[in-house]
Amino acid sequence: MAGDLTNVGILWALLSLVAAVLCCSGFYIPFWVQGRLDRYPAYFSSFRRCGFLKYDARRKLLLMDHGCGRYENFKDIPSGWWQLTTIFVGFGGTVAMIIAITAMSACCISYVVQKSTAKVAGGVQLFAALMISIGVAVYPLGWDNPEMKEACGGLSSPYKLGSCDLSWSIWLLVAAILVLITCTFLSIFAAKVSPDQISY
Repeated sequence: MAGDLTNVGILWALLSLVAAVLCCSGFYIPFWVQGRLDRYPAYFSSFRRCGFLKYDARRKLLLMDHGCGRYENFKDIPSGWWQLTTIFVGFGGTVAMIIAITAMSACCISYVVQKSTAKVAGGVQLFAALMISIGVAVYPLGWDNPEMKEACGGLSSPYKLGSCDLSWSIWLLVAAILVLITCTFLSIFAAKVSPDQISY
């Protein structure tokens, strides 16, 4: 490899990519919370959901749509807390992806990452982990919205799921946070080159 990363730096770059993929996947896949509508499963994330009742005007019936989709626009997200979660987790994931691309390019291209910039990148990864953590922490404050109550037996409230359960993609975000924190420490030992060692 032509880059200026140490062996720890290569591990940092790979884990940065893993963290970004975990975060973006966990953010987009709507399996954060699982509930039931009648006898059918329903899933929620901050800006997407799977399984919802639709009114068929032609047949004059409520039908279950098993598909997944996002809310029509930002205002349609059923809770202000979920809107805030969308902003925080989306921003944290974007930052994590930018650092991952930079770190991966440093594996192949010289002078992309130096000792000081690697440490800054690690600090930015810690900031991304904090943004995602805040988003995940405020998400349960929106569990009292009508859509969630309908799927959770009318029993959901902030930090109480009622008859719903946490589902698997929320754990992708938790894993992303842990990997980003690990990357913060690895970044200290990531680069071989200091700015004063660069010859132009």
